[in-house]
Amino acid sequence: LTAGCAKYRYNKLNLGDIGGIPRVLDAGQCNDSYSLVLIALALKDAFGLKDVNELPVSYDIAWYEQKAVLVLLVLLHLGVKNIHLGPTLPAFVSPNVLKVLVEKFNVQPTAGAEEDVKKMMAGT
Repeated sequence: LTAGCAKYRYNKLNLGDIGGIPRVLDAGQCNDSYSLVLIALALKDAFGLKDVNELPVSYDIAWYEQKAVLVLLVLLHLGVKNIHLGPTLPAFVSPNVLKVLVEKFNVQPTAGAEEDVKKMMAGT
């Protein structure tokens, strides 16, 4: 699932499908991130899961502008864990704030494409 401007780098690539469903589903612009949350919650219910974190979904929030704060806050409110945030951390993420985000939600700064993909594929 993707939403935002960065997707245009890969959206036209043939990334294959899983059972006829494209590997990357586009939900629109970053303002449409709430649609991603609704899809994840519907998948949780459809699979009879108790926690959205049981889904094999990776959350990677690109910090390019302030709208990303709202996306992050909604995910934190829903208890979503293992969120990747970058390429740089927002100025308001002080060392103490980062400590809380890491300890409570396992929020991780992005490190680089290869390492980030490994973490996402491992579900961390």
